[in-house]
Amino acid sequence: MASETNLYGQAQKGNSAAFYEWAETIQPDSGRFAYQLGVSIEVLPDFQRQCLQLLFEEIGGLAQEQAQLQLFKTMVKHYSTYTAPLQTDSNQAILGFPEDNELHSELQKLESDQKIPLVLAVFHNCTKTDIATVMGMPESQATRSVEQGLAILEQTFHYSKQQLLLRLEMLQKSYQRFEPPEPAGLQKPIEIGVPLADDASAKTVVPRPFRRKTAVLLGGAGLFIASIIGISFMMDDQQTKTAGTTEWQQVETVTEDMMADWKRQYESVKASSPERLGMSPEQYGKLDYVKQADAEMARVFSDSTVDSLEGDPEAMQLAVEQILWQIETPRGMALSLGASHPLPSEEVDEFLRNYTAKATELQHFADNILLNYQEELETTAVMGELSPEKLRAQPDVFPEELRLLVEALPEYALFPFVDMEREHFRTVRDVNYLQQQQPFIGHPYAGQYLQIWSEEPYFNDNGFLIPLENVPQKLIFKEMALLDEWGETSLFDGTEVAYQQVFWQMMKGNDNSPVFDDQGKVKNEYRAAWNNAASSNPMAFLLLPILDEMEASGWTASAHYDELQFHDILDALEMEKAGSLAGRLPNGDLELEEEFVDLQDFDYSRIKPLYESFRASYDLQLLAGVPPLDVLFMYHYANEINDRDTLWHLLADSPLKPPLAAFKEQWQNIPKLTENVAWVELSKDIYKQRVKEKIFIYPHIQAEQYDERLELMLVTEKDRIWQVDYQQYDSYKLQGQDQQFKRTVDSLYGMISGDSGKQLPSDTDPGEVAGVFFKAIESEDIPAMRKLVAEKDLPDERFEAFLELRSFRPFSEFHQLTFKTFFDGTHSGIPTGRAEIQYEAGAQDNLYEEFLFMKKTADGWRMSELNSY
Repeated sequence: MASETNLYGQAQKGNSAAFYEWAETIQPDSGRFAYQLGVSIEVLPDFQRQCLQLLFEEIGGLAQEQAQLQLFKTMVKHYSTYTAPLQTDSNQAILGFPEDNELHSELQKLESDQKIPLVLAVFHNCTKTDIATVMGMPESQATRSVEQGLAILEQTFHYSKQQLLLRLEMLQKSYQRFEPPEPAGLQKPIEIGVPLADDASAKTVVPRPFRRKTAVLLGGAGLFIASIIGISFMMDDQQTKTAGTTEWQQVETVTEDMMADWKRQYESVKASSPERLGMSPEQYGKLDYVKQADAEMARVFSDSTVDSLEGDPEAMQLAVEQILWQIETPRGMALSLGASHPLPSEEVDEFLRNYTAKATELQHFADNILLNYQEELETTAVMGELSPEKLRAQPDVFPEELRLLVEALPEYALFPFVDMEREHFRTVRDVNYLQQQQPFIGHPYAGQYLQIWSEEPYFNDNGFLIPLENVPQKLIFKEMALLDEWGETSLFDGTEVAYQQVFWQMMKGNDNSPVFDDQGKVKNEYRAAWNNAASSNPMAFLLLPILDEMEASGWTASAHYDELQFHDILDALEMEKAGSLAGRLPNGDLELEEEFVDLQDFDYSRIKPLYESFRASYDLQLLAGVPPLDVLFMYHYANEINDRDTLWHLLADSPLKPPLAAFKEQWQNIPKLTENVAWVELSKDIYKQRVKEKIFIYPHIQAEQYDERLELMLVTEKDRIWQVDYQQYDSYKLQGQDQQFKRTVDSLYGMISGDSGKQLPSDTDPGEVAGVFFKAIESEDIPAMRKLVAEKDLPDERFEAFLELRSFRPFSEFHQLTFKTFFDGTHSGIPTGRAEIQYEAGAQDNLYEEFLFMKKTADGWRMSELNSY
C-alpha cells in the first residue's frame, strides 16, 4: 500500500487512481463537511464526486497540506445547487439524537457567511486563516462571522456559552459517528484494510489503559475558538471533564498498593506482548526497547528513586507512565489513548519519540523475516507481481514464523508493501489511527511529524526505496516542517538529519545507484530530480549554480557540484530561517502587494492606458513593475475585445506556446471576466511556486459557476515582469453541424488501424490523438491503441484489462471532447495534459464526464498512465 504522501505525489502527476485512493483519507471529513453545509444525503455522493474531480484538476499546483482546504473551498462554491430544505423524518434525521438533529437544523438556518465559518472552526479545527482562505474573506471578518453564528445559536436556544459549547461538543460526536456515503462513480483500487481497533480475531485482551494526569488541550483551532468563547471558560470546562481521572492527586504519598498496581500493569503488558507481536519470548527479550524498558523499570522502582518521589505521587505516576509506554506495543500505545484517558499536550513529544523508536525497531525485525521467506512469498504473485492483499488474506499457507508475523502486523502498526523493484516485500508504517486522536489533531507539529515518519526510510544501501522523481517533494515537505517549527519542539531532530542525508543521496548517489552514466553524464532521472528540488529556497540556493554549469557542460561537469559539502544544505536551511537567503536568489526577495478588486462595476479603465501603450510596441519592459493583477486584467480585456495579437504577447514563453499565426487561428475565447467573476484578490496566502528562476502565482477569484479558464497562473522570471502562463486548451463540440473534427479522427484512425505499420504524424493535435484512441477503444483495436500510448512496453493483458474495466460509449455519442494541459509545478520538462469527454445530456447522463491522461513524447502527444485505470 502506497503511503498517503506517495499517493498524493502520484496524483499530482495525473494518476487518477492514486488521487482517488488518497482522497479516501479525507473523504469522511469532507463528506461530513458537505452534510454540514446542507447537502442532502441523496445527492451527497454525486456532489462529492464533482468536487473531487474539480480538485483533481487543480492538484498539480497544490501542496498536500493545501489540498483539503482547497476541496472545502470548492464545496463552498458549489454546495448551494445541491441543497434542499431540511427534512425531519427518519430518512433525514440521521444523527441519532433529536437534540443533535435540532441543532443541525438550526445551523442550516444561519446565513452562509455565518454557518460555514462556524462549522469550519468548531467541527474541523480550522484557524481563522484557514477560514479566510476557504471563504475568501479577511481574517477579521472570519472571526466576526464565527462570533455572530455563536451568538445567534445562544439566542435561539437560550443557552449560556457553557451550555452551547457542550451541545456543540455532543453534536460533533454525532457527526463523527455519521459515515457519509462514498463519492459516486469513482474508479478506486480495492484495498484490504488493516484495522487498528479491537476485533473478533484478536487473540489477547489488551491490558487496561493506564491513568493519565489532567490536561488542558488547546491546539491552534482551539485557541481561535477560545478567543471567541473565552479561554477561562474552556479551561474550567476541560478541568471539569477530566476531574476525578487523577486519583493519585488525592493522596500525599506513594503507597505500597500503588507500587504493586503499577508493577502488575507493567508485567501484564510485558507478558502479553510476545503473543500479540507473533514472536517467541526469546525473540521478544532481545528487542532493545524491551531491554531499555526493563532497565528503566529497575531504576524508577529502585529504593533511591522511590524514596526521592515518595512525597510526590503525581511525579511517580508520570515516571511510571513513561515506562508503560516503553514496554507497550505500538498498537497498545495507540489504543491507550482516548477521551477518558487524554494525553496531556506537554507529553506528546515524549509519547511520539517513544512510539516511533519502538516501531522502527519492530519494522527492521519484520522486514528481515519477510526477506528470509522470499521464496515462500512468491506464491502471493498475481499477474506476475507480488500482492500485499493476497499476503494478508492467506497467511495460513505460510511457515509458522511468517504466518505469525503477517497476522501480527497490525500490532506493529505496519502494512506489507512491495518495493519499487517488485522483487520483495517490505513494510510501511501506518499512523492513521494516531492521526485521528487528540491531542495529535490539535498539536501544531504532531501531524507533520507522523506523516514524515510514516514515509521513511527513503533509501538503503541499494539506493532509493521510492521513485527518484518523488524524492524532491519528500525533501520539500521535510524542509517545510523544519522551517515551521522554529526550534519549538525536539520532534524534528531526526528529521533534520534525514533531510540532510536524503538530499546528499539525491545529489551524490552511491555505488549501487550512481549519478553518472557510462558516458560520464548525469542520468536523466537525477537531472529531473535536481530540477524539481530547485523549488524551495534552501535547495534552489545550492542547485541553481549546479544546474547552470551542468547544462552548459552537457551534464558532465560543475565546479559547484564538486565543491558541495554534506553540511551545505543545513547551512542553507539556517540562512533561510534567519531571513538572509531570499536576497541571494533570483526573485527571492519578491514582494507582492495585497489587493482586492470588486468586479461588480469594473470597466478596465485602470489598465487601458497601459494596454494601448503595450499594444503599440509589445515591449515587455513596459510591464516591469506593473502589479500582477493589472497584467491579468490586460489579458482578460484583450480576450473581451478579441485582440489575439496582444493575448499572444501577454503569454509567457513555453515549449507548448504556438507561433503567433497558429495561435491566432486556433484561439478559442474564454468567458468574460466581468460577467462571470465577482471579485479578484491577491493576498498573502496566495499560492506561490518557485520553478528555478521563475515564480508562479495563482490569484484568487470568486465565481458563481466554476470555469478553470478564468483561473489563470501568472509568472515572472526577471525585472518583475509578469505574464500569463501558457496552458493549452482545445474544445471540440461533436454534436453540432460542423463534423470536421469527426471526419479528421475517422481519417487518422483509418491510417493506423489494425496491423497497419503507419504511425500518426508527430504534430497531430492532442485532441485528435485522443479522438483516434477512443475510436480504437470502440473497435477494441489493441494494435492501434498500442501506437497511441506513451508507455511502449505494456503487454496485451494491460490493454485487455483496460478495456474490461472502462466501458466507454461509441465515439459517435460523445457530446464534447476537451484537451487541456496542466501547470507543472515540478518543471519536469515533460508537458502533460488530459483529454476529457462528455456524453450528450439525457435523463440520467447529465453530461457524465470521463477522462484520460496524455503526455508529449518524441513521437508527439500520446495517451499515458493506462496503469491507473
